[in-house]
Amino acid sequence: LQVNNNGVISFDSRVKKYTPDPFPLADGRSFVAPYWADVDNVNGGDIFYRETTDPTLLARVTEDINRYFPNIPFTATWAFVATWDHVAYYGSTTNKVRTHIL
Repeated sequence: LQVNNNGVISFDSRVKKYTPDPFPLADGRSFVAPYWADVDNVNGGDIFYRETTDPTLLARVTEDINRYFPNIPFTATWAFVATWDHVAYYGSTTNKVRTHIL
């Protein structure tokens, strides 16, 4: 997994493009875009990620997936959590920031 500063989690290689484009990308790469934004973390913010096996969080993940995909039996055994914390958007000159957690 690659946690990119632009709010994308990609597989095998980074997604270097910062400006969000319609799906799918022209090069066909697979990725998850929980917070695809024009982020410039040079102006502030941090990006964190971790794996977890916390039973409470796994129960919530399992419940959410089963709610939206009821025909697919699913039980979470681990989860990947990525957080873009107080990141600035590209071109910002003030402390206009947002936080997004996947």
